Amino acid sequence: MTVGYLFDLDRTLVTYDPGIPGIFRAACEEAGVEPTDEAAEAIVPGYVETFTAFEESPYVGAARAAREAGMDVDPEAFAEVYVEAELEATRVHDGVAELLASLDRVGVVTNGYGPIQRRKLAETGLDEHVDSVVCADDVEAFKPADAPFDAVVEGVAADEYVMVGDNVDYDIRPAAERGYRTVFVGPEDDGGLADHRIEDPADLPTLPSILES
Repeated sequence: MTVGYLFDLDRTLVTYDPGIPGIFRAACEEAGVEPTDEAAEAIVPGYVETFTAFEESPYVGAARAAREAGMDVDPEAFAEVYVEAELEATRVHDGVAELLASLDRVGVVTNGYGPIQRRKLAETGLDEHVDSVVCADDVEAFKPADAPFDAVVEGVAADEYVMVGDNVDYDIRPAAERGYRTVFVGPEDDGGLADHRIEDPADLPTLPSILES
């Protein structure tokens, strides 16, 4: 019986130090502009609104929203600075690469922006251990839609699947509905939907023993 292991990326395989507020401040410092609360509050809605249109980089949309909130930046230039700050903040916990290397069939299915998500995997070296990567813009759909899951399993052929992720609505519930075993990652309440849970992404390397329990 072959098993395919499907992982979310953000806050599952990788974490961030600092988080979004700190990444934003670091980008502002690098760009030589003063961060404002108004701009900080605008970047996430700007990112989401742009991404759901699937027409351009959502990072440019986030930067444009910051400019519209009063920050004096060129959207494309600031988007590049922000991306570099996010990549600089990306962390992989000890043992995660070894975990992936020990698994025969590995897929990553993420609601993140493909070009940057693939850079994270490449720059952390995790891409060497991943057989299939599907991002939202690859299929113009976000989890929990079927399209991302359909696409990732095409590249990770197996008899059964395990989905590992940090979001109940995007990872756990849709995977369970497809008949996959599920592992929730994080301290939040999963509502009892997941088959297993790992409370801290740093403990992800314990996955094999958890699945055997």
